[in-house]
Amino acid sequence: MSEKKQRISRATMSRFPIYLKALRTMGQSGKESFLSSELAEVTHIQDTTIRRDFGFLPQENSLGKRGYGYDTQLIIDALSNVLGLGLDEPIILVGVGNLGSAILKYNRWKYTVGKIVYAYDRDQNMIGERFGVEIKDINDLEETFPKDCKIAILCVSDDVQAIVDRLVALGIKGIVDFTHNHFIVPEGVEVQNVDVVVAIQELELKMKAKASEEE
Repeated sequence: MSEKKQRISRATMSRFPIYLKALRTMGQSGKESFLSSELAEVTHIQDTTIRRDFGFLPQENSLGKRGYGYDTQLIIDALSNVLGLGLDEPIILVGVGNLGSAILKYNRWKYTVGKIVYAYDRDQNMIGERFGVEIKDINDLEETFPKDCKIAILCVSDDVQAIVDRLVALGIKGIVDFTHNHFIVPEGVEVQNVDVVVAIQELELKMKAKASEEE
């Protein structure tokens, strides 16, 4: 990681994907340039914060021009470079139960990260297509695994470690984990756990801390 990236705060990094999604949407609509005030209206983030955040991007001195604003594609490219995101990044989803189906239907990441290209399940009744995504038999994972796929979303409850081992052997480097099961991955594979219960607990702690400060 470069020295510039190391200086970017976590708060700024958390706003970059929001900017990226909004700008990709604007770019798709044909908007070639934008003002920070226009982006502020879309993202509900103050324009002063946007301009400060953009100061961390490469080529920050040439990205914004007085009277013209920012070049939409240049900012998109700069944000994508910093975040390491690709619009066409192939993603697979394993487990098409209630949660997996909801994720397939969920499309708010449009113009932000890649897309789910295949889903896998062991239930033969699930094989086919759902929400525009082809669902394949998990037994055929090795034969149908998409080329260059590095990210998997895991929504299974059984044989989790065995499935993880198969994914890693195929080249998966990042796993979004909804399983709530403990599993082990080798060094070099990142796991992002998503747990609503933990999120609620953290929220309650923050609320209690805030209430204590106000007393």
